Amino acid sequence: MQELDLIIVGAGPVGLYAAFYAGMRGLSVAIIESAQVPGGQPQNLYPEKLIYDIAGLPAVTGADLTKNLLEQLAQISHR
Repeated sequence: MQELDLIIVGAGPVGLYAAFYAGMRGLSVAIIESAQVPGGQPQNLYPEKLIYDIAGLPAVTGADLTKNLLEQLAQISHR
């Protein structure tokens, strides 16, 4: 059995960012997600809808937000 520092339930935007942040701090992380694809509601319910309330981004689609979070997480995963 693999020992982990943190298990995150849900691969929505907050879960993906939490995994990124924990990885930045050197923690080992696993994400549990019931949907077929990560990204939570922005990705699975309205991927093409513009989201206006993400800090630092004037507007972003759910699909682009998810893509950016996964790219950010991948950078930490390779450290």
